[in-house]
Amino acid sequence: MKNYGIYYQNLNELINLSKKDPKIALKKACSEFESLLWYEILKGLDNTIIKSNFFPETLERKIFQDYLYQEIARSISGRPGGLGDYLYKNLIKSSYFKYKINNADNR
Repeated sequence: MKNYGIYYQNLNELINLSKKDPKIALKKACSEFESLLWYEILKGLDNTIIKSNFFPETLERKIFQDYLYQEIARSISGRPGGLGDYLYKNLIKSSYFKYKINNADNR
């Protein structure tokens, strides 16, 4: 089962996008990071719950719960004022991204 976040195929797409438009690529990477962080928080919160035998721990239930947490993390992330937005605003000011943006515009 894949973990949520940027997997190999999306990472290649993100690299190609960063060559064309670094701002959009950075925004997408920050949003993906935020959703990955929320996903891990939700999984950690689930581990704090005392389990009972009323609902048995089956493989199907674990897969469903994993997908549920992925969708919740996706819906939470990417909103204005979130961690991804904060990261984007601070990283876009860095000299590295200013250099990348200037080089992308000159192509």
